[in-house]
Amino acid sequence: MAHLLSARVLRILPTLVLVAVLASSVVGCATRNVRHPISNDYLMKVDLVREVKGFTTVEREFDHPAVIAPVRLSNILRALEVEMNAEDGTIRQPAIHPAIVNRVAEELSEALEKASPSEEVAVKAVRKQRRLGVLDTKYLTTFLAYVKNDQLYLSLRRVDWPLPTGAETTKTKNVFPDPIRERKSMDFRVVTGEPIYFAGQQDLEIDWRNDAFENTFHLPGTSKGRKRRRQVLETSRIPQEERPREESGGMGIDQLTPEQLRALADLEEDRREGRITETAYQRQRRQLLRQR
Repeated sequence: MAHLLSARVLRILPTLVLVAVLASSVVGCATRNVRHPISNDYLMKVDLVREVKGFTTVEREFDHPAVIAPVRLSNILRALEVEMNAEDGTIRQPAIHPAIVNRVAEELSEALEKASPSEEVAVKAVRKQRRLGVLDTKYLTTFLAYVKNDQLYLSLRRVDWPLPTGAETTKTKNVFPDPIRERKSMDFRVVTGEPIYFAGQQDLEIDWRNDAFENTFHLPGTSKGRKRRRQVLETSRIPQEERPREESGGMGIDQLTPEQLRALADLEEDRREGRITETAYQRQRRQLLRQR
């Protein structure tokens, strides 16, 4: 009997080895996120996140480490706003609640300075609000951030999201949903206006070096740090009365200088050939059309 079992094992051994090799190959090719904690307490968790395929880090070519002062980041974060649909209109509110802005700015500044060119920053921040003088209601804000081509990119995932009652938050644990680039966690859209540019429904491209962020900055129609309800009059992302003046100022083609026309043609060619991103194309086009 032992002899028969040994013979059977020898016959199927090549098959078992092949299955093991194929399985390890599949696992090795999978892409996963690896998180390195920078800050972790019961109200704030900040990670450096890199993509790993098999055993190799995916190169992202971010401009990291990046040095952005906390006070400038605070001015940027205070300016960010989102809109959410409601039954009788739209609610406009801060993307980062004023109560947590300074702490988030400090942690984000530290993380960007520690990040490698292949790591982006993942932030989870909890806001506590006392109700009835006894109970605390908790709200979660999450986003991803990185710097590239001298622009700060933010992908918002949760904005002041009410945590379920009994959600775990202690001085040693912070077990809340991670921000994931491919996953839309809440239904909202960003509000934009120079120098905060649209990079996706929940994504922003920010000219972080802009002089506007040396001081407190507000987009047109700001909610001034609070939720504000307005009636929807059109389907545009931003109501007409809140939009900045159109970049071209109503100029027709015949009003453009020869230099502007040549620059626009070159820009169109760069976009067509894939040498620049759509966001970069739109930003440079706006800048060209503003030149008089």
